[in-house]
Amino acid sequence: MEVLLAEHAGFCKGVENAFKIALQEAGSGKKVVTLGPLVHNDIVTRFLREKGVERADSPDEFESCTVIIRTHGVAPDILERLFQRGDLEVIDATCPFVKRVQMLARNYEQKGFDILIYGNRQHPEVQALLGWSREKARVIEPDETGPDINNLNLSSRALFISQTTQQEAGFLKAAGKLKKICPDLKVINTICKATAQRQEAAAKLASRVDLMLVVGDVKSSNTCKLTEVCREITKTHQVAGARDVSREWLVGIKKVGVTAGASTPSWTTKEVMVMLEDGNLETGTEETFSAEEARVYRPGDIITGKVVLVEDDQVLFDIGYKSEAVLPRNEVFLEGETTLKEKYSEGEEIDLLVLKIEQQDEKIIVSKKRLDRERRWKELEEAVESGLTMKGIVKEVVPAGIIIDLGCGIEGFMPGSLVDVRYIPDFQQFLGQEFSFNVIELNRDRDKVIVSRKQMLEKEIAKQKKETIENLKVGEIINGTVKRLTDFGAFVDVGGIDGLVHISEVSWQRVGHPQDVLKVGEQVDVKVLEVIPERERISLSIRQAQPDPWVTAGQQFSAGDIIKGKVTRIVNFGAFIELIPGVEGLVHISQMADFHVKHPSEIIQEGEEIEAKILDINIENKRISLSIKKARPAPRDYSAHSMQGESENQNVTLGDVFGDLFNGQSGNADEAEK
Repeated sequence: MEVLLAEHAGFCKGVENAFKIALQEAGSGKKVVTLGPLVHNDIVTRFLREKGVERADSPDEFESCTVIIRTHGVAPDILERLFQRGDLEVIDATCPFVKRVQMLARNYEQKGFDILIYGNRQHPEVQALLGWSREKARVIEPDETGPDINNLNLSSRALFISQTTQQEAGFLKAAGKLKKICPDLKVINTICKATAQRQEAAAKLASRVDLMLVVGDVKSSNTCKLTEVCREITKTHQVAGARDVSREWLVGIKKVGVTAGASTPSWTTKEVMVMLEDGNLETGTEETFSAEEARVYRPGDIITGKVVLVEDDQVLFDIGYKSEAVLPRNEVFLEGETTLKEKYSEGEEIDLLVLKIEQQDEKIIVSKKRLDRERRWKELEEAVESGLTMKGIVKEVVPAGIIIDLGCGIEGFMPGSLVDVRYIPDFQQFLGQEFSFNVIELNRDRDKVIVSRKQMLEKEIAKQKKETIENLKVGEIINGTVKRLTDFGAFVDVGGIDGLVHISEVSWQRVGHPQDVLKVGEQVDVKVLEVIPERERISLSIRQAQPDPWVTAGQQFSAGDIIKGKVTRIVNFGAFIELIPGVEGLVHISQMADFHVKHPSEIIQEGEEIEAKILDINIENKRISLSIKKARPAPRDYSAHSMQGESENQNVTLGDVFGDLFNGQSGNADEAEK
């Protein structure tokens, strides 16, 4: 009887990582507890318990220990409760693919989308997803995709995702039905690639054999889906381990195919295969092989190795196999003149990708470069779907834009129009800088990545604007930066959004143009006068953020004081004199001289410094009355106003000369009449 193993079977990377974390933590002497079973496999659970890893089903059962979140993940509120506990060390071992689906559910729910989840409602992964969508998502079970699915009431903004371990064909079929009732439905295939690979490999093998054995726990969703896939093709049995295999199944069978779910350890699968090959069906037990003895490597596997020797052209790793894994120099990314001995040190643990197995020499060739590149591509794919911000170094400036080094030999192109929200005439200034950006287009087959820093900046600006407007309070004084000056005022950035300082609010002094007292880029304190969130409108004042000079004036000046000030404005009825910056007094035309003055310009000029006497000061109404003539009394100089010849046509009248005398006589006459 020929026994064949599917190309992809057993532990997926997420399970392998969680399993390794649990063993490492327990091996360091810590008290380790998993929240629920780490994976749905009793053999793994028993193995971990023997290694000191316990299990609890509720967050309330933990006391002073290291808590490992299982691969299925948990709802965010549970995660937050655990992290807030001061007596717990929390390690989140949620599978990266599951974490990606959680982020999709959260982000699209926040955008107002209806969330539809294809999966088993009671599965812990789906329960966690419901939490990440704030319990607003709807679950569509695989057996609920019949005619009743047409009765679903969906908005035009809806997202359809899947539990990562579901059967891909079923998900795509359900998506097609939903598209008919909601043409704008956004469908994202979130079935784990490892799950899809295992299903595809199992189906391929099932078509070549007489019998398929699927190794895995009945509680494992992905294992059960493998069984469903195989049963559609050939006779299939699902077994937890070697002891479940019946001799009767093998009667007349020439070829047996073996596959295993993503939560099935490799030693269990190996034991089933060895038992089938030896024909010894009575002695098989799960304890026959240790994890190390039963380890089987295949090209494409991701393994962890410990550096045992670093040479000029290769690195040797201990991977728990009969021989070391070999990492050639050309399978490592080395920057500049960096050598292997500078990059790696003995005892260091590294993740590696199995390239090939040379059976004759029992040598395993591995690659770090290809694994890093593969992981980077997956990060970029996730960034496109979820809108995550990425980082890279500006490698080169070209006429059309910028080339970004994304790492691992991958380059991204940023068109000039997507570099910044403002016009940048020369991109050379960015050479060598680290940029944050969004990935907006990806074509892995063509090695094409288009990125945008502008999109990322616009998101940050919009977020900052919203936060600023929500936090601003009328009456508070804050700091801002002058961004733009206009004839009617100044625009000041107060945190990602510009507020207007009207010219009347620029200074306590009279201002002809804001540029007379302000400069672009200057830091200023401003007082918030008004905030209108729906219009993103903010009114500010610079002068009200400064001390009121009229308060100073009230303390410094009194009626009767003789002051010296500058003439700031001349009007028909008088002139304004600046006592101190921001405080002006009025000299009425009647208080300019002892003689009749037709216009103030006959006596004073703008910009001239003069002395004046304070007649009255009203701080409350911001008014000061001044007199020039009472500050410097002088005898009337009639000669200055005498006849100046016929050519001037006797400009001085008798009233000018004798006016006071007549006024006095008139007054006396009045008194006499009384």
